[in-house]
Amino acid sequence: MNILFFLTPKSEVDYVYDDASMFKAMQIFDRHNYFSIPLINKNGRYIGTITTSDLLGCIKENFDLSVKDSADFPVQKVKRTREYKAVNGGTTTMEEIVTIALDQNFVPVVDDDYSFIGIITRKSIMTWMNDRYHKEHPNEKDLFES
Repeated sequence: MNILFFLTPKSEVDYVYDDASMFKAMQIFDRHNYFSIPLINKNGRYIGTITTSDLLGCIKENFDLSVKDSADFPVQKVKRTREYKAVNGGTTTMEEIVTIALDQNFVPVVDDDYSFIGIITRKSIMTWMNDRYHKEHPNEKDLFES
């Protein structure tokens, strides 16, 4: 199965450049109510994923809880508490994606040069799992219904 069928392309993903300010990142989080977003450099390469917890921890450690000071602090200097594993869009299997998504909100997808091309969301993975289940059990109710 080609995982690119499940890809939300970069053009439809909110992300932040690593040289953007913390304040800019906070605006993205606030506008969309996200918990985590991809972090890329100006060349389009995936750097990692930044979370609201990462930003709050940085504010607490560096700015005495003053959000105003974060406008001049580049997000690349924020210590990330965990790494979100990225996968290669051409070589990763759907089964590997499912395993990775157990520990991440989404799975970043990169090409052979590690350029960010998009994400695979948990929702798309669960939809695939539900459809796969129905192919094997056509008379059963949805896998994720209570």
